[in-house]
Amino acid sequence: MAGAFFLEVFDATVVVTAAPAMAADLGAALSDVGIAITAYLCAVAALIPMSGWLAARFGGRRVFLLATVLFAVASVACALSPTLWALAGARVLQGVGGALMVPIGQLIVLAGTAKTDLVRAIAYLTWPALVAPVIAPFVGGLITDLWGWHWIFLINIPICALLLLLGVLFLPREPVVGPSRLDGLGFAVAASGIVALVLGLEWVVTPNRWWLGAVLLGVAAATTTVTVVRGRRVPGAILDFRGYRFPTYRLTNSSGMVYRACVLAAPFLIPLLYQAGFGWSAVDAGAVMLWLFVGNIAIKPFTTPILRAIGFRWMIGIATLVVAATFVAFAALPAATPVVLTCAVMLVSGVARSIGFTGYVTIQFADVPKELMTGANTLASTFVQLSHGLGVAFAAASIAVIELATAGGPELAVRASFVLLAAILVVSLVGVLRLPRDAGAHVRARG
Repeated sequence: MAGAFFLEVFDATVVVTAAPAMAADLGAALSDVGIAITAYLCAVAALIPMSGWLAARFGGRRVFLLATVLFAVASVACALSPTLWALAGARVLQGVGGALMVPIGQLIVLAGTAKTDLVRAIAYLTWPALVAPVIAPFVGGLITDLWGWHWIFLINIPICALLLLLGVLFLPREPVVGPSRLDGLGFAVAASGIVALVLGLEWVVTPNRWWLGAVLLGVAAATTTVTVVRGRRVPGAILDFRGYRFPTYRLTNSSGMVYRACVLAAPFLIPLLYQAGFGWSAVDAGAVMLWLFVGNIAIKPFTTPILRAIGFRWMIGIATLVVAATFVAFAALPAATPVVLTCAVMLVSGVARSIGFTGYVTIQFADVPKELMTGANTLASTFVQLSHGLGVAFAAASIAVIELATAGGPELAVRASFVLLAAILVVSLVGVLRLPRDAGAHVRARG
């Protein structure tokens, strides 16, 4: 399941560095290649609400294996695409596969894990989400330079084959209990709202599409309101908001969503700063970012002891403050900063973001009863995917607005965006401070 999580997040970001090569090969404008990224994000975000119903209807094991096959087939179609629109269509299919692999895989893990083992299980599931966007720019640039952009999709095939083999061998054949009637209206409203939100954020800062972006954001606000009301009142709603009555679940899907969006915006901003501001190559900027990956991995063996020593509130709070401090450091570092110091800041940021992610994701399902787990997992997975897209979209929008308002160039805009994200992280701590001191105590206990 960690491998599936890695694939889904990696493919959401790896296309960015290959965009110029794609545009040249497919005979398209560079600005138009963004449709390949947007199509994937929209498909993943829109289809995730359906995952819980499909798992109940056909069984989690069966849907996961079929989704993996679809992801592999769509990856081949992406690599063989002769036109940009063919690529966009293949990316939609790939997004459908990713939308089903990750939440259903997580649901299978949660169903088979005792509360006292959640810390370790969630640690295995979360680190790929941290690693993928960090290494994607470097790996994508390297593969594109050496073999061509087609190979950023073809490398998925052996990974999918391994996932299929492990799934057939180890996934349990759980009984299919049969779901309630599909909430078709709720799905249509939720999916349209998600797509409107993703596209609206992208287009609202585009000069010739800002009005359409504003309209879409209005549509997203209206459909979100309807979805939340139905999720609280209508039995069998496609997105179940009943888990929000538990403070630990509510925290992860409010403050935790903000934290995730801000943290996942960093791999988008850092290459821009070092390339547009400092004149580095894409490969050099990606190589320095690998220190975020080192920090993510190096701290993993210690996250469980840290959690059991200081608890969720202190763990998440300190991690958030450290991440915010590193964002301010990124904004302040001059072009002449020694590479060693830059790598050290990256390392500290990677350590802190890993600790914060582990804290948020582990406490998320601490108090959710089994009868609400499927709905809670589906909603949480939807928010996770939205935070991926929203973090990058917000960062891109802030750069565009700041650059227009200050006329200071892209470097100043990127630096100011880092400061803005740091401030938002600090504000998100309000929800953390309201968390009871003993929250998730039974999860911290040793199994």
